[in-house]
Amino acid sequence: MHELSHRQQTIVELIHQQEYCSIDGLAQRFDVTTQTIRRDINELCNLGLARRHHGGVGLPITLNNRSYASRSMTNLPDKQRIAEQVVSAIPNGITLFLGIGTTIACIAERLENHRELRVVTNNLEAAHILSQFSHIETWIPGGRIRTNDRDVVDNGVADFFAQFSADIGIIGCAAVSELSSPDLSLNSKLNISSQEYVMEHKLPEAKVSQAIISNSQQTWLVANNTKWQRKANTKVAPLSLFDRVFQGRWHIASNEAHTV
Repeated sequence: MHELSHRQQTIVELIHQQEYCSIDGLAQRFDVTTQTIRRDINELCNLGLARRHHGGVGLPITLNNRSYASRSMTNLPDKQRIAEQVVSAIPNGITLFLGIGTTIACIAERLENHRELRVVTNNLEAAHILSQFSHIETWIPGGRIRTNDRDVVDNGVADFFAQFSADIGIIGCAAVSELSSPDLSLNSKLNISSQEYVMEHKLPEAKVSQAIISNSQQTWLVANNTKWQRKANTKVAPLSLFDRVFQGRWHIASNEAHTV
């Protein structure tokens, strides 16, 4: 059994708490060189305890589907800031779609003072919270519950959302990735363009998010900054499609970033 150093143990704890740590940040924290941190990261990756990213380290793929309780505590201050920003922007008297994820549940917790809301969600944690507010009308789909995620993403869920028209649809995501795509231009030369995409780990999750987008007048994305450091392989939609993007420290509206 390989015995981790105290510094390596702390790095593992940090990436569980934050999902991503930069090499420069870790070097500064431990007052060591970046080369020392890279050696630590290499050992942790070889042991399957971490995964390399450009300029940093994050959770290994095998740990992406951690328990709901564990995920709910990860980056909690950022999620709480995002929830406060989102809820302050939601007007009364609308129909609201809420997608899956722990940040969405944080938003539901803060809707108590809203009035005349109709909320449609496949997020069972959010639905449980909203069920305590008698003045909020809450709709949920049927289907198999994913116990580790506390949601429903079966095939019928997309059709369920399609029965409504929402003023605002809010979704989370697994990652935001810059993807390259080939474009044929004049003279048959191949140009490569890139675009940021909102991503999910699994196709059923992506299809439900796409249904929320398709049936909403406005679409908002909630994604803390670590989502830009993570990887997922199922496309949801281009980031440019969203009317607002809430990141906790930054809020992007109309494709312009504003410090919050």
